[in-house]
Amino acid sequence: MVAVLPGTKRPDECIIYTAHWDHLGIGKPDAKGDSIYNGAVDNADGVASVLGVAKAFTKLKEKPERSIVFLTVTAEEQGLLGSEFYATHPIFPLNKTVADLNMDALGNYGETNDFSITGKGQNELDDYVEKLAKQEGKKVVGDKNPGAGSYYRSDHFNFAKVGVPALDINVGAESTLHGEAWGKQQQKNYVANNYHQPSDNYSPDMNADGMAQVANFLFNIGLQLANETAFPGWKTGSEFKAVREKSMGE
Repeated sequence: MVAVLPGTKRPDECIIYTAHWDHLGIGKPDAKGDSIYNGAVDNADGVASVLGVAKAFTKLKEKPERSIVFLTVTAEEQGLLGSEFYATHPIFPLNKTVADLNMDALGNYGETNDFSITGKGQNELDDYVEKLAKQEGKKVVGDKNPGAGSYYRSDHFNFAKVGVPALDINVGAESTLHGEAWGKQQQKNYVANNYHQPSDNYSPDMNADGMAQVANFLFNIGLQLANETAFPGWKTGSEFKAVREKSMGE
């Protein structure tokens, strides 16, 4: 699905919000006899957040100066195929695409005092996160497990490959209500028991406040990007810097 809110002053430039709506479909039944991979956290919460962000943009009295693209892609679980197709067949030229703001598996354990940037240190979007987090009294952390290569495993990676600065953030581990040890245990439990399992289902026990926290945060970053003229770049040492610079020179 693609939807576009045209910009009022620079409609040829855009910010993209992405989330993937697919999962693994139907597989072998688990111990409880469930064989359907609903993907409530991974990644129905991301899709719901994109829709929430889209609704927030449409309610603004002053519409953004740059266009906003809301893109929900498929086949992420099969190898990021949907986002790869868009990145290689873009609606907006890549050198007019300011940033990709991705939402994937935002977490179901409530608000946190920190935000986690996947692949922290790659591009200047980190600076937007740091500034806004400071204003909100939040901390910013990087990958807790960088060896897992998370920056290369969600849809933002396909935008990075073609040079578009891409940001993927999530709630951190420091639960606002219960502390960091509790938050880390929730993350551990999800990976061990629900990640890519039929048990990743909706439950009334889920605390969606953290999902809303990330969505609101990325709405504010996207709004700032939409109303300025700058094009954030890649930081020195990033493998994607040369691709972007070549694109911007065309």
